[in-house]
Amino acid sequence: MRSINSLASWRWCLLAVLAVGCAHSSTGPAAVTPEPAPRAGAAPVDTNTAEARALTDQMFGPEAQATKRKQQKVRRLMALTGAEDTGRQMMDMMTGHFEKSSSIPPGFMEKFREVAQRESIVDMLVPVYMKHFSEEDLDAAITFHESPAGRRFLAAQPRVMEEAKEVGEQWGVRLAEKALRALVEEEERKARPARHEGQEL
Repeated sequence: MRSINSLASWRWCLLAVLAVGCAHSSTGPAAVTPEPAPRAGAAPVDTNTAEARALTDQMFGPEAQATKRKQQKVRRLMALTGAEDTGRQMMDMMTGHFEKSSSIPPGFMEKFREVAQRESIVDMLVPVYMKHFSEEDLDAAITFHESPAGRRFLAAQPRVMEEAKEVGEQWGVRLAEKALRALVEEEERKARPARHEGQEL
């Protein structure tokens, strides 16, 4: 008897959720109306009704709507900043690395590309952005990247990164040369005979 009641309660919850979901999708967000006061002598709200309301709030309540709105802003910012292009570049790097390896089994690359097409790096990065940026941060970043200055900034990034790479390589070579010279000078000082006081030059 208990299992039948439990099954009936969950069916009721599912019907309530579907009904609320249909109402949201067909009419959009509506004004919240206060619940009518219980009539005198009315039966108290049972457990099934409370569970249905809690589940409905979880799926369609203000908190769920705020999370969905923030996710949409994250995806908008990632589209503006070229996150999908970055994902494709990472994929090209990985496939290039795999293709150079002689230990991969036959058919691996084809299957790897097939699996990669079904999964987006953007979907995996959305929770990271959600964790580290507030909605206000996202709004400010979107506003900047959609502005003329922001668009110029994004357009210049590939050239900036390329030139920065060249500058970094030159810097590394210069530091290496200085370090080698310093080592040579130290060795020369150690090999030079010590001069005692009063010794003729």
